[in-house]
Amino acid sequence: MENNQLNSPKNFEGEGQHKDSNFQGNNQINPETIKNWFEEARNETEAEQKKEKNPFPIEAFPKPIQEIIIATNESLKFPIDFTGASIFFAASVCIGNSYKIKAPEGWISSAVIYIALVGKPGIIKSHPISFTLKPIQKIDSFNYEKYKREKREFDRLSKLNKNQQEKELENKGHTELIRPFFEQRLISDITPEAIADVHQFNKRGLGLYNDELAAWFHNFGRYNKNGNSEQEFWLSNWSNETLRINRKGSEPILIASPFISVIGGIQPGILNELAKNRTENGFVDRILFAYPETPKKEISEQELDPEIAENWERIVSNILNLEINFDNTNTPQPKELHFTPEAKQILNEWRKNLADEQNKPENEAVRGIYNKFDTYFIRFSLIIQILQHACREDNLNAVGIKAVRSAIKLVEYFKKTALKINSIVLDLNPLETLPINKQDIYKALPDTFETGNGVIIAEKLGMSERTFKRFLDNEKLFRRVAQGKYEKRY
Repeated sequence: MENNQLNSPKNFEGEGQHKDSNFQGNNQINPETIKNWFEEARNETEAEQKKEKNPFPIEAFPKPIQEIIIATNESLKFPIDFTGASIFFAASVCIGNSYKIKAPEGWISSAVIYIALVGKPGIIKSHPISFTLKPIQKIDSFNYEKYKREKREFDRLSKLNKNQQEKELENKGHTELIRPFFEQRLISDITPEAIADVHQFNKRGLGLYNDELAAWFHNFGRYNKNGNSEQEFWLSNWSNETLRINRKGSEPILIASPFISVIGGIQPGILNELAKNRTENGFVDRILFAYPETPKKEISEQELDPEIAENWERIVSNILNLEINFDNTNTPQPKELHFTPEAKQILNEWRKNLADEQNKPENEAVRGIYNKFDTYFIRFSLIIQILQHACREDNLNAVGIKAVRSAIKLVEYFKKTALKINSIVLDLNPLETLPINKQDIYKALPDTFETGNGVIIAEKLGMSERTFKRFLDNEKLFRRVAQGKYEKRY
């Protein structure tokens, strides 16, 4: 089942484990160095945003992949965000159930990711996805032709009498007639029943690609005859929980180790549809949004160097050549990658940093978003480590410093796009983003007030004069109607 039919991959230069310059013999890294890495990742993204350039951190990827992202941008005008996110999705699909990663606490995570490419009509979204999925589609096409040949032979043998059938099967080295199946990796049907039908024959994993993810969101409110919503199906898949599909008139299907990554496009104007599906389970927070800061429609005037596509196909082949193990029930048994001690130290420091951000009163409204990035940090580290291996820049002994530092940069990018989407999806009243003490002060203020009166009210509720005057600078909440006089907007 795991013969991917691509040509034998050529090796990239630079194979082997790289030693980071900040590594010390006592297996410790200076905490100040780690802190500087965090700041560097944030500052790089913010600096790019201020320059109104694409902030997607292509430097987080191995060199051969950076070259692919840049080349497709220069030749085909693919937005860098969309190509980078599509490559990440394709890598996730190829990894499937071959490898998982073990977090320091002991829980295990797969490489499943949900990605939405956000852009207005006319902005290239589908082309980057199609480009990155082409090598996988090539395998699906090969497998489909193989299936059709086997199905014709199956139908022919089925029409023979028992003696003739047994004789032909014996000549082929078989003891029984087995119905062939089409092993595919890419799907577009979004219904759980159809997906389960495909997944039971491809235990490695699937990639769901839909041009417009709006249809995916619309179905979240649908319930099957067992009373389970489609959203619950996707929540279980994201969490690597067993999927059970019971259908009237058909055999039940159980997927013990599900793996279905998702990608597709969505228009900014349709993002409000997410608000209808935003429930307490925080499903929207599980979606990674690739959202260029200044997307433009551009016309490609040159062809892509064929070597770029060939290099990408070799990388895909390298990942698909990773073997997958099965137990005696034919359930996948993924190999587990662990963090090196140095990488684990960086991870732990990053988690402390994330917790500090979450605990800030002004971040109360986005705490749910940040929670999911703890899991995504782990998954990013796994995918990057395997991409490094596929590009012959590292091995698969463990997840190292380089992969973890790359994960930091990717998390910083996706955190910012998540916050951007959050404000659109919720269409928030600014009051809802305030900590409780500021909400209380705002409500206590009269609709129109002078600065001095506002200071008195604020001080009674525990806010200093200086802090209150800074509070008045929030133009979303206050309108200055005259010198020293303000009006509340809500």
